[in-house]
Formats: sequence, C-alpha cells, structure tokens
Amino acid sequence: MNKLSPMITAITCMLLSAVGFYFSLGLGDLWWLAWIAPVPVLWFAFANTKAGAAFLVAFLAAALGGCSILRAYWGALHFLVPAIAGPALTFALSVLWARRVERALGPVAGMFAFAALWTAFDFLISFDRGGGSVATPAAAEVGAPFLIQTAALVGFLGVTFLLGFVAAGIALSISRRTAVPVALAAAVFIANAAYGVWRIATPPERHIRVALIDSNDTVGPVSRSDEKTALADIDAYAAQIATLRTANVQLIVLPENIVQIAPAWRAEAQAKLAAAQTHATLVAGFNTNIDGAQSNVSWAFAPGGSAPVTYIKRRLVPVAESSRYTPGPGPKVLANGIGLEICKDMDFQAMLRDDMVSTKPVLLAVPAWDFDKDDWSHARVAILRSVENGVPMARSARDGLLTLNDRYGRIVAAARTRGGFRTLVGELPLDGRGGSTLYDRIGDLFGWLCIALGAILVGWSFVRAPGGAASDQ
Repeated sequence: MNKLSPMITAITCMLLSAVGFYFSLGLGDLWWLAWIAPVPVLWFAFANTKAGAAFLVAFLAAALGGCSILRAYWGALHFLVPAIAGPALTFALSVLWARRVERALGPVAGMFAFAALWTAFDFLISFDRGGGSVATPAAAEVGAPFLIQTAALVGFLGVTFLLGFVAAGIALSISRRTAVPVALAAAVFIANAAYGVWRIATPPERHIRVALIDSNDTVGPVSRSDEKTALADIDAYAAQIATLRTANVQLIVLPENIVQIAPAWRAEAQAKLAAAQTHATLVAGFNTNIDGAQSNVSWAFAPGGSAPVTYIKRRLVPVAESSRYTPGPGPKVLANGIGLEICKDMDFQAMLRDDMVSTKPVLLAVPAWDFDKDDWSHARVAILRSVENGVPMARSARDGLLTLNDRYGRIVAAARTRGGFRTLVGELPLDGRGGSTLYDRIGDLFGWLCIALGAILVGWSFVRAPGGAASDQ
C-alpha cells in the first residue's frame, strides 16, 4: 500500500491538472480554471518528489489537457502531434526547472522561475511561422476582459506570466505550509484586476454601426473557378446587404474566401458588390489570381461604389492554404481608418503590432473562416490583439463566430454562424486609434526579459547547488 501511495498521488495530480487544462485552454472556455489548473502538478513537483516523476506528471497533464483541440482538428495529424506535444514539453520543463530553483533559492524565487520560464517558452513558440501565438494559455482569459488589460502594457505574455505566478504561489503555500507565496500571488492578482477595472472604465469617444453577415451554406468552390455559382453567391450576399439600407450601417464585413473569382469576370463580381453597398464600407473575402499568383484576398469597397482596395492575406494555414495561395506584401488601411486583416493574420502578435504602429487604424475589419468547434478558441486569440494594440475589431467568421469587440476586448455583440444567412448588427465603440499602447512602443521586451530571468534563476540554482543535488532531492 505504501508503494502504491506515491503513484496514486502522482496520477491524481496529473488528472486534476489535465482536467483543468482541458476545460480552460485550447478549446476549453472556463477562464477561471486556468488560474488553478497547474496547481496540482506544481504541488506534486515542489513536494519531496524525484525530478523524473515531476517531469513526467507535468508532461502528461499538459498533453492530456491539450487533447481538447482534437474536437476541432482530429483530421490534421501532421498538426496535432506538435500542437499537443510541444506545449506539454515546454510546460514540463518549466515545472522541472522551477522545482530546482525553489529547492536552491527558496519559494519566492521558485514562483518567479515558473512564471518566467512558462512565459519564455510561450514567447519562443510564437515564432513558429505556422501557428504564431495561437496556442498561448493567455487566450483563456479573454472571457474576463478586466484580467487581460496587462496585454496593453507588455502583450499577451504578461497574462501568461500572471497565470504561472498565481498558480505557483498557491502550490508553494500548500506544499511549504507558508502564507508568503499565496499572499504575494494574491497581491499581484488583485493589482492586475484593479488595473483592468480602472482601464476599461474609460467611456468611448464615439460609435460606429457595424453589420456582420455570413452564410455557411452560401459558399462556392474555392479551389476552382465556377462563374455561375460564384456570381449567384455574390447575388445572395448582395440581397442580404440590401436589407440594411435603412439600418444606418457604416461598415459591413463578410467572411473569408466566399468563392474563387477568375480574372476574366472579376470586374463583374466587383461591380455587383459595389452596387450593393453604396451606403456603407463593405469588406468581403474571396480568392483570385493576382499577377499570376493565387491569393486569399479581402476587397474593401468605400461608400459610393468605387473600385475596391485589395488586401492579400499574409499568414496562411500550413498545407491547407500555403500549398494553394501566395502571401501578400503588407498591411492596408482605408482612407476612413478601417484596417484590413484576414483570419490567421491575427495569430501573429509581432506582425499585427507592426501593422498597428505603421497604419494607426480606428478599427479592424477581419473576414475569417474557422473550424466550427474552435470558434471561440480562435476568436479570442484575435481579441487579444485588440487589447494589445488598443484597436476595436469587427470579425466575421464562417463556421465560427460573428464578433464585435472594443479596444479592451469586451464583446459588444456575438453570434454563431450556422447554416443559412445570419446578420449581426451592433454599435462598436471607437476610442482613439490602434498602435498607441505601451506594448506598441516596447514590443515583446517582456518576453526577452522572461527568457533572461528564467535563465538567470536556473543558472543561479546550479551555482547554489553544485553537482545537480537540488534537482534530485
């Protein structure tokens, strides 16, 4: 029985954290659970546990919890293995090295070590050209906007740091039976929440009336040209747009890649769209051949029926899009201050930050196409970009969500897209321009500082405990 007890403890801690991760990160939506999900694994690691056992329990907890994404991406095995194993490995390393630091330097150092290391790895993962920051645990907190305003200061990494710091403080207070770590964690949590409440209390300067329109059923072929079907789809959307003529709508956003448009009849397709939206700016997504390259585009029509501004998507879904489309050259903003991005572009914080700083948009119009069950999971990553850069967003996603959010990440209006046409109309608050936050000025400096802090603490732990004795206790 005594031999079984450590194993039962390990399995219990692993399963508790796995359940916490499953229902908060990835496709999970319980934002509050993300604050305590790492606690059982951290308690186990900080206890009198062998290093190998601590690493294995942490890895399995994160990997099992990461399996929530199977609900949306089961058919993409080339993506699933690294998407689950990568974050699990970095989480386990963060736990293992924080354990070593805590043994050598004390509980407070251990708290900072885990938070800094988890954040550092989250930052390094964001350099992946295929995924960017789409897997960040910080996205879980979008459900509580007052807790993510730190992103306007130091980016999404600030939220990841807070999640790690609070969880480590709880675990260490339980493990070491001292109130200092949890008191410090509580103080940081309260300060962050207070800042968030204060920041989002600022009233907006003005509003813009926005309509988001989507039909999951009205989508023509996107991998071949079919003039009859494509023009019929455009006519169907034009009919929906026409119903808004008396609604005082100033911006209309349609989803991504509605249908493929051939150059031979592109002018006719654009003329139909221009004629439909003479009362508002219209942003709509298609794919077409531009200068010999097939591109995923959004066309933006200004009121009055002029020729559209063309924006070409720059970040493509690996394999599904990268094998078919050519990325575009750079950001676009309309004369009225509406910035253009498409779906996966929003997963890349550094590119979006550069866009916002250079173009200073009043809002973002984002056609998108999700995978049904990942609707909120993907939408909230885009909403993080709004908070980081202080820019409202109108996002229209097929097989996902229609969302309007303000510059603080608060959802103004939202609706799921199902089957036929769905139109969502809302008043989107406007306040200043994007690209004016502290994060826009300092960039990912906090990520580099976390790398440095994590490395210093781990290195110092080796100096204080030569020969690796601390990690084996």
